[in-house]
Amino acid sequence: MPSDTKISRRTFLKTSIAVGAGIYGVSYLGAIKRSPAVKKFKEHHLKPGLVVVHGNVSDLADEPVTIKEMVRRAMNALGGMDKLVSKGDRVIIKPNIAWNQRPEFAANTNPYVVAALVELCREAGASRVKIMDHTCSSNPEPSYNNSGIATAARHAGAEVTYLDKNRFQEFTIPDGKILKSWPFYEEMVYANEVDVLINVPIAKQHGTSRLSMGLKNVFGMIGGDRGSLHTDIHPKIADLNKFLKVDLTVLDAFRILKNHGPTGGRLDDVDNSAERARRIIVSTDPVAADAYGATLFGMQPTDVGYIRESHEQGLGEINYRLKGFEEIQV
Repeated sequence: MPSDTKISRRTFLKTSIAVGAGIYGVSYLGAIKRSPAVKKFKEHHLKPGLVVVHGNVSDLADEPVTIKEMVRRAMNALGGMDKLVSKGDRVIIKPNIAWNQRPEFAANTNPYVVAALVELCREAGASRVKIMDHTCSSNPEPSYNNSGIATAARHAGAEVTYLDKNRFQEFTIPDGKILKSWPFYEEMVYANEVDVLINVPIAKQHGTSRLSMGLKNVFGMIGGDRGSLHTDIHPKIADLNKFLKVDLTVLDAFRILKNHGPTGGRLDDVDNSAERARRIIVSTDPVAADAYGATLFGMQPTDVGYIRESHEQGLGEINYRLKGFEEIQV
């Protein structure tokens, strides 16, 4: 080999290290570029506004059929679940499963509401429907089972999963009034894991926030020290909702917990009368859904701080009749 083409061992090693570092750098930068994007609101063709379906059940044996029909009629009035869920979509349905209570105590979302939504998502072509919640116990199994939600959801075709404590990640909250960041559950945030996020709270009284409905139900989508959020809770609820992209709110008011919320435990605290309860409320606007829900407790929407804050910060319409309002009797 001619002398001018010879490469010394030292030069060869330096070149190899430099090339290796360059490849690593490209790989590292590529990994950054490939990091999951945060979910945006799903593009949909549902109608704006609010739909309230009333159902009267004299025999509790008829409850599953009646609730299924109520949910179906509500979604049809908005345009149909297929206007939100597309074929192949990955759907997460987030009920309130916080407490180890049976359905009749109205501390958790009615299991038949959850099952009805699972069926509608499946009919619309969802490839996967998951049910999950961050319960108020370190062991979620009793709440999932005793609420009736695990069994009803599985029978309807959903995957019922517990949250993995290692999958909470700190995210920045754009324009947070008080909270600048908070740990959210990754699977409910990343676009490569969820296409449609459906929030399914129950309407109930709450000792700290006055009421717990859709906007408050996002507490089951976050980690961190949730107890610390109870100070200045109203603007903090609004801040959390600035980040999470909930596509549909289905408020379960078939039974409402009028006192001793959020845990319940006494049948005397439950209202299942046609005058106040026996209703399913659906909207793509979480503020409108909660604003209507407040009236079931004899309150004005502006009486509840987090509803008022969320409206003022542009998260929805507090005048729930403004964009369209329809009531249906089943």
